[in-house]
Amino acid sequence: MYQTYGLLDKIGDLLIKQGKLQPNQLERALSHQDKMQNRIGEILISLGFISEEDLLRALSEQLSLSIYTPDPDDEFLPLEISPMFHREHPFALIKRRREDQNILLLGDPLDEDIFSAAEIVFPFSFEIQIALETHLKKLVDQHYGLAIENTEAEELPVDDADIDKLKDMASEAPVIKYVNNLIDTAVSRRASDIHMEPYEDGLLIRFRIDGILHDHEIPPASMQPAIISRTKLLAALDIAERRLPQDGKISMRISGKEIDLRVATLPTVHGEGLVIRILEKGNIILDMDHLGMPSQVEENFKELITLPDGIILVTGPTGSGKTTTLYCALNQINSGNNKIITIEDPVEYQLHGINQIQVRPEIELTFAKGLRSIVRQDPDVIMIGEIRDLETAEIAVQSSLTGHTVFSTLHTNDAVSAIYRMIDIGVERFLLVSSLRGILAQRLVRRICDSCKEQRGPISELLGYKPGGEDFNMYEGKGCPDCSGSGYSGRIGLYEFLVMDDAINRAISKEYDLIELRKVAEEQGFKTMFADGLEKVKRGITTFSEVVRVCRGTESGTV
Repeated sequence: MYQTYGLLDKIGDLLIKQGKLQPNQLERALSHQDKMQNRIGEILISLGFISEEDLLRALSEQLSLSIYTPDPDDEFLPLEISPMFHREHPFALIKRRREDQNILLLGDPLDEDIFSAAEIVFPFSFEIQIALETHLKKLVDQHYGLAIENTEAEELPVDDADIDKLKDMASEAPVIKYVNNLIDTAVSRRASDIHMEPYEDGLLIRFRIDGILHDHEIPPASMQPAIISRTKLLAALDIAERRLPQDGKISMRISGKEIDLRVATLPTVHGEGLVIRILEKGNIILDMDHLGMPSQVEENFKELITLPDGIILVTGPTGSGKTTTLYCALNQINSGNNKIITIEDPVEYQLHGINQIQVRPEIELTFAKGLRSIVRQDPDVIMIGEIRDLETAEIAVQSSLTGHTVFSTLHTNDAVSAIYRMIDIGVERFLLVSSLRGILAQRLVRRICDSCKEQRGPISELLGYKPGGEDFNMYEGKGCPDCSGSGYSGRIGLYEFLVMDDAINRAISKEYDLIELRKVAEEQGFKTMFADGLEKVKRGITTFSEVVRVCRGTESGTV
């Protein structure tokens, strides 16, 4: 009445033949399979090499099975089986009256438990068809009433029994294997963050790669609470606390690399969300020559960071590489004959020869309180993770006026706006003129993949105009295995650097508005991030669309 399918062509070879997979990707997935014992199709999807649809079509060809196409007249027949078994092994039995056909609908045609159940439950013949597992689960929930039971099972009260159950679930081998594989996959795909976002229909998992979020596989609903609990346990967080945000840290070794993971939880209406920040200890190169600054910007910046006093600000949105730039600056001046102290939230990388302090609001160790103590430690250089309020700004200004070099970050769109942000916080203009030495604004754009970069033609033909008034050839990545088909690999910065010279300081003192001050800066030779972006497009480093994407919303983003 049924058959279990022996493998004909290997699924990996079939996917290569269909053009959905590269041989080197299959080799990489097979090496993961040796460690994880998962099916090769699951590993290929988790690594992002193929989609669920690709695997479904390959299985259809491999096993000579039809892919299910919904029909409005389909009748889902009742099943006399355990709901628990049905949730763990989803399938459906369909009567297609128009063709007088019985269909056994599966997501996993290699699940022998379903065929064992079919032999007992179904007294008639049927045709086997396959569907996407996520689609099948929705059909099973909809037609067999499992969704309500599932939801009730996951909404557990917070008591001792619940905590023990979550700990037990989080310690089960499949959960441990899943979380380890998730982190391993994220690291191998060069992800900077893992996002776990709970929604009504499941836990959405996404990787941020080169600044862009990419969907990952959705884990089984039964594992979702355990996945969150497992991650919280690794980060030494309280798994019983689901109402308040928590922060933690995990240190682990993956494929010979030392990895630090920063875990942050956030309660939402559908449960706890998690973001895991991935920091590779040996992967950061603290050399300013690798940042991609324009030569003049790099020269001016290196000159200012060696001054004996004054404030240097680095501005930009979250994730624009501000902290890395500051670390490079500190590493540049860390000569051993000066004392450098930082106060950060969090301390992302530990630097040899530098005293680093972690902000801890729970014990009232804030930026302002920490700064007061730092000044009494006789430092030469102070780095403040971020200026957020007037108290912190005032201490930074006073420190710079008493012979300290102060580095900090600020959240503004561009360099010139940072001046008005400091004024809005409450810093007096005359104090800014006396203390501020320079402002570096930056964004990160994706680099074109060197393995598949190709020339596209003159920018004037592709856009219909010449941005910046100059015509040049553009390059793009067509997509290859090295970049997972995206056409991009890695990122580089776009920069603009405002040096506080006499003309700028006079304009601040005379209370020029933003537009007037920007005009003065341009007269002094100030170049915008957009201009730097165009230069990197011209050199074939990035694409024009990337430059527009990251500069949009800044004053320099107009074309």
